Amino acid sequence: MNAAALDVNIPNYASAVVTTAEALQQLGGARVILATAPNSKAMSELIDGLGPSGKLMVIGAAFDPIEVTPPQLISGSRTIQGWASGTPTDSEDTLRFAELTGVRPMIETYPLEKAAEAYERMMSGDAQFRVVLTM
Repeated sequence: MNAAALDVNIPNYASAVVTTAEALQQLGGARVILATAPNSKAMSELIDGLGPSGKLMVIGAAFDPIEVTPPQLISGSRTIQGWASGTPTDSEDTLRFAELTGVRPMIETYPLEKAAEAYERMMSGDAQFRVVLTM
């Protein structure tokens, strides 16, 4: 698990090196995983982190396939569902929820002068979070 996982206050964090899916299983498995990043490999690696009847909700659009085996879905009655987000109502509801619950984004910031560097980091897949330019 990477250091960023510690920032989301996951209780009972295991000191041994484990995958995110293993860490989620140690906590009983996730009921829902909201996959916003357009990274099919990362989504594929999270399937085993779902708990019984867990759902992987795919919002981030990537063009390579999500790799999952039938036993991964069948054994836990897990599902994968796509959702086209982006309507004004979705955005308003999301912002209202974030405000009411104190949710804050985890981002990587770059000054506008380093836009090319930020773009390269994003396109390389090395960015852990959304890349944001600041002025």
